[in-house]
Amino acid sequence: MSLSKLISNYTTYNNWANHKLVNFLQPLEEKLMYQKVDSSFDTIDQTLQHILLAQKFWLTFIRQQEMENFKWKIQEEKVQEIFKELKQVSMEMKKHFSAFTEEELLIPLHLDQSWAKVTLSRYEYMMHVINHSTYHRGQVITMIRTLGVKENIPNTDYNMFNILSNRRV
Repeated sequence: MSLSKLISNYTTYNNWANHKLVNFLQPLEEKLMYQKVDSSFDTIDQTLQHILLAQKFWLTFIRQQEMENFKWKIQEEKVQEIFKELKQVSMEMKKHFSAFTEEELLIPLHLDQSWAKVTLSRYEYMMHVINHSTYHRGQVITMIRTLGVKENIPNTDYNMFNILSNRRV
């Protein structure tokens, strides 16, 4: 599989998994999204916002757009908007990341932030943000189980995506 096909598949997976998670969470009682749970972030809402903001940051960075005014702003009590925006940004990642050529995916990009200074190939940053989202989606599933939801828990595993997509090698 070529690098561009791999990135296209993983961004399609990320989009699918975020939609599956949001579609599961949306009909639940909204108060569950704001209930405190012992995890990396206090609530499901805060965890979703972290996924969203990270995806927005990396989409902007990877596309080499202006980063100076990027805002890591948390929105209070706006989970329905977060659901909508997470779906939207995931679709944007799929669209833009899948459009890069093999050569463009290999271009090194230098991250120069107060919290990190590193140079990696464009595709490595893409893989990072998708892996990051996968990690936090798993936390959301654990959090929702801790809050007592036991039925219809979605499986957002990469292998499940491939099985359901009838992907063949």
